[in-house]
Amino acid sequence: MVALPEQLIHQEKRNAVIAGTGFSEKAQDFEKIHTDYGDVRFGHLELGGKDTIFIARHQRLQAPFQVNYRANAQALKLLGVNKVASISAAGRMRKNVLPGHLVNVDDLTFMSLGARSTSFSEEEALLLHSPTASPYSEGLRQKINEAWKLSKAEIKALYALYPQFQLSAKLHTNGTYFNSDPPWFNTGTQEAMIRTSYRNMKLIGQTLLPEAALLREMGMAQVALGMCTDHSNFPGAIRPVIHAGEGGVMDIAAVTSGAALLLLDNAMRLIPDDYYDSFAHESISNSVHPDQVNWHRLRWKRPRLAVIIDQALPTNQRQAYNLIEKIRYLFVK
Repeated sequence: MVALPEQLIHQEKRNAVIAGTGFSEKAQDFEKIHTDYGDVRFGHLELGGKDTIFIARHQRLQAPFQVNYRANAQALKLLGVNKVASISAAGRMRKNVLPGHLVNVDDLTFMSLGARSTSFSEEEALLLHSPTASPYSEGLRQKINEAWKLSKAEIKALYALYPQFQLSAKLHTNGTYFNSDPPWFNTGTQEAMIRTSYRNMKLIGQTLLPEAALLREMGMAQVALGMCTDHSNFPGAIRPVIHAGEGGVMDIAAVTSGAALLLLDNAMRLIPDDYYDSFAHESISNSVHPDQVNWHRLRWKRPRLAVIIDQALPTNQRQAYNLIEKIRYLFVK
């Protein structure tokens, strides 16, 4: 219960990580937050000497297309997060990308996102058109590249503990990530088409979309690290991709996540607390036209989303709460 709607949003500026295996085990002090799309469990990591919010992308046993991406993104916004690092295990799509490599993703592509909810737009209540020409913040990406020099030796030492996996330590400073929809791994023919159809293709995975688009709609600056965990169906690869079993994706991700943690820890030390990316942080006000919001419907159906949109708009575009709406927010937790 809140006395004023704006109290639903934490005002402090915080960092966050969305990831899975390897991160979940290190997060502590888990809590729960209510969103318009369901409850989200979040924990805390210390990265760069700073308290960092952590959300496990898969809140329970879920295929990638079943993840509640809208709940995760809204939870971060309500928690006051304005900078997010997304970590994704992915397969090799280029000759010079090998298991163990990290890719500082700068672009995304896909063919289909199936049943995934791809926007916070709400029929008859809200229409959003967010720009995604540059999905990831160039300033944050630069800090990742700088942090590699501080992290490389530690990551090599980490990989040396697992000689059976033959992991190679390298950071690719850019690369396109193809988001595949189904939970199964793709055929060789399909991957051959993908490799030749898109610019600077480096990785194929299943989780960075629609996450990146939703975080952009919520006005957060982002960076994404792709962890190459397998050869996928790359021609001449030592072995085809497997999920479980010795040397499978789960085994490799448990190690490469340690590398991603080391890199993020150093990167967070380089990112100033007052970091500001106008393109990302002002994306809500640049995506909503005042004539394309039905405030009464939105406040009734998605009360937290209504507050987020309202607080991001210029004062002269906001609409006062009527008595019924004020009473409605007394029952929003």
